Formats: sequence, C-alpha cells, structure tokens
Amino acid sequence: MDFYKIKISNSPNWQRFHATTLGISVSSPNWQEEKFEAILNFAARNFQTIRLDVTDALYRHNHMAEGKKPEEALALANAEGALWLTRHQDIINACPIKPQVVRWAEWYSRPDYKDVLAGFQRAHEIDAGFREAIDRDANKFYQRKMIVPSLMELEHARNYLIEEVAVMTLQARELPSLKLYPGSELSCLKIVRNGKVPSAPKGLEREQFARVKFETNYSLSPTYDQRSSSNGGENKNYSAVGPLTHHM
Repeated sequence: MDFYKIKISNSPNWQRFHATTLGISVSSPNWQEEKFEAILNFAARNFQTIRLDVTDALYRHNHMAEGKKPEEALALANAEGALWLTRHQDIINACPIKPQVVRWAEWYSRPDYKDVLAGFQRAHEIDAGFREAIDRDANKFYQRKMIVPSLMELEHARNYLIEEVAVMTLQARELPSLKLYPGSELSCLKIVRNGKVPSAPKGLEREQFARVKFETNYSLSPTYDQRSSSNGGENKNYSAVGPLTHHM
C-alpha cells in the first residue's frame, strides 16, 4: 500500500479520458520517490495509456536567468532530467502499464514545433490578455521565491512560459489526455485551453487539467478506485489510495 492518497480536484468528468499525461517537474519535491510512485500507481489503475512528460530541457531558461550560457544551461537541464530518470527507473519499470517516457527536448524535433512556438510568440505580441497572463505567471514564480526579479530574469521567465505553452499544445495534439499535476494551473495555460486567445495555435483544448493533491495514508483500508466508484461519475474530490504549480 502506498504512503499517499491521491485527490483529484477541479477536473469534472475526468474519468472520460483513457490516457493521462504526468507533467513531471524534475526538481519539484512533489515528483520524487513515494509521491511519484503514488501518482504513477493511481494512473495505472485509472488509465489505459500513461505518458511521462519529463520537463527537463525547459529548465535551461532558469539556468540562463542565473547567468549560465545557453549551451551550459541546456547541459545542466538535461543532466537533471537524466538523474531524475535514473533515480526513478525502478518505479517506472514496476508500473503494470508501461509508460511512454518523453523528455522535453524531443519536442524540438517535431515538424510543427517552430511554427507553434512562433504562433505563441505572435500571440504574446498582439493579445493583451495572453501577455498579461504570461506576466502574471512569471511574477508569481518570483514572488514564491521571495525575489524581486530583474528585467532579464523576467524575460527568461516569459520565454520559459511561452515555450511551455507551445510544447504542451504539441503534446495535446499528439495525445488527448488528462494532465495530472500537483499544483494550480498556470493562467497562461488556462486561458489558451479555454479558447480565450483567438490568435493562439490550436490543440491545447484537447487536454484537460487536473490538480492532484496528496494526503498521507494513515488508513489500512482497501484501495478505493475513483473510476469504478458508485458515485455516478460526479466529481466531488474523492480520495483514492495511490502510489503530484507551476513547472518553473
């Protein structure tokens, strides 16, 4: 039995999805050891297809904000992803449904990556609502760190967020799924997903966001599988025993 119970919130009718994407922030405590195992086991009980989105190369923007050159920043970010995978490979191997592991840099080679990224860069220039959402998310990142960012740091944060939205759009185009993540949805992702940025490239609407929360499992009661519960499909933040903010 896993140490954590998993709660799904703010995601009505999530059971209609047959696939899930785990948005793994490799440096986040919420994606380490027992917590990762809990969410992966939950996914295996409730979905036919599991994709692990290993968000590593994206972190090069954070390293560049700290003064690293682009090549060094990318190498550091990729090394962090490789280390995370090494530490968690046994958990991945033990999953009864073999997950698809996709590292962030793999999306750069997709034929439509450059066009989608350019599309969101244009949307940032011409759509005030999207631009404000990007700035809001960037500032919240530094507020959580209790840092007053420089203009350079904010620019790297904006680039980070625009790339994140672009790649997640590609992910949703390739596999419509429920995105499981242990934190609040970014403002910029939410307004694009809800169709409030007309100039944005399409695709993210094919994915639904689900906030996942942990509860320590003090009970030895049998596992409660949310999908097969007798609630008639209603979403009421039910708990399920299972082996999950902002990516930045």
